Amino acid sequence: MGIVWQARDERLDRTVAIKQLLMRAGLSESQTADARRRAMREGRIAARLQHRNAIALFDVAEHDGDPCLIMEYLPSLSLSGLLAERGTLSPEETAQIGVQVATGLTAAHAAGIVHRDVKPGNILIDDTGTVKITDFGISRSTDDGTMTQSSVGMLAGTPAYLAPEVARGQDPTRASDVFSLGATLYHAIEGQPPYGFKDNPLAQLYAVAMGKVPEPKQAGAMSKTLMQLLSLDPADRPTMPELVGTLGEIAGGATVVVPKIAQPPKQQAPPPPAQATLIAPAAPVAVQAPPKPPPQQPVTPPTPPPPPPPAKQGGNKRVAAIIGAVVVAAVLGGVIATVLSAGGSGDNNANSPAPITPPQQTVTVTTGPPEQSSSTPTAPVTPQGGSEGGIDWSSAGQLVIKYYNQADVNTRWNLLSAEMQATFGTVDAFGQYWSQYPQFSARNANGVRNNGDGSVTVPVDVNYGQGNVQHKELRVIKTGGQLKIASDGR
Repeated sequence: MGIVWQARDERLDRTVAIKQLLMRAGLSESQTADARRRAMREGRIAARLQHRNAIALFDVAEHDGDPCLIMEYLPSLSLSGLLAERGTLSPEETAQIGVQVATGLTAAHAAGIVHRDVKPGNILIDDTGTVKITDFGISRSTDDGTMTQSSVGMLAGTPAYLAPEVARGQDPTRASDVFSLGATLYHAIEGQPPYGFKDNPLAQLYAVAMGKVPEPKQAGAMSKTLMQLLSLDPADRPTMPELVGTLGEIAGGATVVVPKIAQPPKQQAPPPPAQATLIAPAAPVAVQAPPKPPPQQPVTPPTPPPPPPPAKQGGNKRVAAIIGAVVVAAVLGGVIATVLSAGGSGDNNANSPAPITPPQQTVTVTTGPPEQSSSTPTAPVTPQGGSEGGIDWSSAGQLVIKYYNQADVNTRWNLLSAEMQATFGTVDAFGQYWSQYPQFSARNANGVRNNGDGSVTVPVDVNYGQGNVQHKELRVIKTGGQLKIASDGR
């Protein structure tokens, strides 16, 4: 549904996260209006929940007519990222995470909010062991009927963690959140969710709808509680308040051990109000201003970023007053973006013995035109580099995402370097090649890195449709002052 930026609130001198709606090319006016209403609904729902175990919403601003959610920024690792590094957790650690999530969801349910997408990627843990639930992008308020019409025929959520009744088409309830939390805790202990991971979302939904959960093998004292949470009949599951007490007894005094989390960088002095200041992003493609050289070393100041386009009805002025700046982007096709995601630093650690957890994408199955969906982004913050003054990592990542998400053949052709164009021969041959894929898209441009020749490599997941998702690494160069893709984009 959008991208998440890390930014600085200049008035209150604090780091914040900003979820900005990102419209996919080709949406109709009604689809665009519907996406904006969904973002505003998320803001209304999140504003109703103020709890120590939930990411707080500070404000909603507007940029070019699109809503921007100004949220609490938590330097943290998602549970998905933690599992990617460690593989599994002990029953006691898992219970400690579960009791905090259940506490936050108890408050959400008391406020009339059903989360509907509880999963490892939406659970954030800081280095003190504090756990917070995030991403209420597809949450439903029990008394909010504003999206009823647009929700007809749509099933939103992450199939591996859905409750069986939801997979069968019933409305999500508080009991559905209980099941999803149970599936998440099961994953933390057993190394995968109750039904495993399947490439085909519909096959995953079918397995979930059957509701046959295998007995956990490593859960120990958590076994009985997990099976109660994962009961086929919603009436047999405990409530969230009951779960808080049960998990608290199992957890005892256990603490969750996570790697030291880097804090957001501190600026020496606040910039002028009208000037945007780039800082380390919290999204998949990391961009950071180069370190300032010693005073005695003469340097040429960098070219300031171009001013933002004029906003509708003064929207940009409000954003500029609230935010110091923002960088980075990753787009997915339909529901949620969070400050941190399942693809944490462990995803790129080839020496780690822990199994790499597959990306937890939120899937939307709909009877109408396909909608855009999103993932939860994250990447370690690393300084930028490149040639000819340095290649901006954010721009390189956006270039690659645009290449796969752009429908116009000529536009995509012009994103390739001359050498890559020669591999296809002509733009007609290029278009003919891509015509074999009725739908294709890209996401997760995580872990951009410098190359010795001044280019950068952008890893990206490309979805060619029908469950065919491939991991690619594209080289981006700067030639004639423009960024071009200099590797096979097929």
